[in-house]
Amino acid sequence: MQTIFITLTGIIVLLSLFLGIKVYNAGKAERVNRSFGLFTIIFSIWIIFDFLAYQISLTGHQLLINRIVFADIILLVLFLTWFVHIFPRSIFEVPKILKYLIIAWTVLIVFLALFTDKIVKSVSIESWGSNVITGDYFFVFVIYVSLLAIIPIVVLITKLIKFNDLEKKQIKYILYGIATLTIFNLLFNLLIPSITKNFEFARFGTYSAIFFVAFTAYAILKTHLFNLRIILTETAAVIIDVILAVQVFTSHSVLEALLRALLAILVYYGSYLLVKSVREEIKRREELQELSDELKIANQKLQAIDAMKTEFVSMASHELLTPISAIEGYLSMMLDEKMVKIDDPKAIEYMNRVYKSAKRLARLVADLLNVSRIEEGRLLVEKQDIELEETITSVINELKFKAEGAKVSLESEISDEAKVKVYADPDKIKEVIINLVGNSIKYSHEGGHVKVKAGFLPIAEILESVKTMENICAEENKDVSGEGSIHSAIHEKYREPVGDRQLVISVQDDGVGIEKCDVGRLFKKFSRVGDWSTQETPGTGLGLYISRSLVEMHHGRIWAESDGKDKGSTFCFSLPLFETKEQVVKLDGEVPKAKDAKPLAKSAVGN
Repeated sequence: MQTIFITLTGIIVLLSLFLGIKVYNAGKAERVNRSFGLFTIIFSIWIIFDFLAYQISLTGHQLLINRIVFADIILLVLFLTWFVHIFPRSIFEVPKILKYLIIAWTVLIVFLALFTDKIVKSVSIESWGSNVITGDYFFVFVIYVSLLAIIPIVVLITKLIKFNDLEKKQIKYILYGIATLTIFNLLFNLLIPSITKNFEFARFGTYSAIFFVAFTAYAILKTHLFNLRIILTETAAVIIDVILAVQVFTSHSVLEALLRALLAILVYYGSYLLVKSVREEIKRREELQELSDELKIANQKLQAIDAMKTEFVSMASHELLTPISAIEGYLSMMLDEKMVKIDDPKAIEYMNRVYKSAKRLARLVADLLNVSRIEEGRLLVEKQDIELEETITSVINELKFKAEGAKVSLESEISDEAKVKVYADPDKIKEVIINLVGNSIKYSHEGGHVKVKAGFLPIAEILESVKTMENICAEENKDVSGEGSIHSAIHEKYREPVGDRQLVISVQDDGVGIEKCDVGRLFKKFSRVGDWSTQETPGTGLGLYISRSLVEMHHGRIWAESDGKDKGSTFCFSLPLFETKEQVVKLDGEVPKAKDAKPLAKSAVGN
């Protein structure tokens, strides 16, 4: 049993001093670190003399040893109170007069404990060690210790209420340690001795203080978790080394001592290698953390620049759209409505070119303005009950002249069961259909066919179709992350699929088709696929990006399918059924609404 107590005392003392040195070295200039380092020294002295108080072989010195123990306890609670006052930062300044009174009172009680019989009157030697016989002023010691044990708890609870989250976590660990220390010491050093009139079990209260030391060290170093891992590794190594050292000195023979010493040397060397490897790993992780922090800062700067860019595009597009629309309108009156007589054929040709260029520019500006409104969350969405068949018919009527000009047939095929109402924003859905049909006409050969269909698909099949397209992106090593990819930035409540099945509108053509490697780039901003030149197929590269955003604002999905080059393509998008209107309204109500929301910016159809 004596060997166990020797080992336990050695481990606690070495561990306490080890943690104290670590904390002190972590911030020598910080008064919190210095205070904790001094506290661990006083604590270690207490542990050592408390152990000596149980050694019958020191009978002639037990009175002095016990008086030192009690004097040390007085200093210990004083430093504990001071440490709690300044950790992690103080919430008030202690008046100088109060400091002097506390110091004077502490000096007086320490003097009474060390040099008089007022607190420790005498000791009696029992079979388990020395037993303290208290003096007439022992109650003064009890009041002093109890008061200084309560004050730190009150201060910490006050700080727990006022301080920030990180400091609250640190304070909680201190409270855990103080609670353990206080409960054990009140039980074993005050309550039980008051009942049994001896201090046989007081050592258990003393040993419990190591919990406070450990919790406190962790709290101080909590903001340096990498260093804490090193400390824990070193602490475990120290404990094992101490145990092995004790075993060497408690061997029963020389041979046993030599074998244990050899084992200890091997373990010491292994401990050294372990700590070294942990330090190297932590150093690498700290370097990675620094790089990560730098990247985070750079990303924040890029986000700020991107926000400024979007704001500029929005402002510039808005200002450009008005004069461009005026130019387009006046040219239309001159060329289409013949409001001004122009006889020169060359002048008419030039004006037609200007008119087409103005229409293209108007489309580009409108698309840029819509993109900025979508990404800023400022696009006005006004859903209502609409007849989908009427919307599709309206688009076909508007684009039939463009189809005729490209010598492409354009028709719709809607089954009777698909002639249903939907709850949607008519302008947004019309814009999507115009974009898809316009693209199919643009990329079709002379004599080609474009057909618009409507039907129903299970939501699981719709999501699987979208997933298939995403997998194609991954297989071709295409970037599908970040701004402009098929991963949408639309609010998650808008993007939540609704219903067991949805209405699917598809636009099918037998045109140039899409290569497998290009499918993943279809829905990125400013992305155009194929080998077609911009002169042959003018466009902004924003139509599909905008269409995807508009569809997802309606809880639907959009995707593309193609068997390859010159095999045509099919673009599909889905919308929830009218029967899910209540669920759509509920989800849309959870989306924050911008005060300055604007509708879609429009330009001439068919560009």
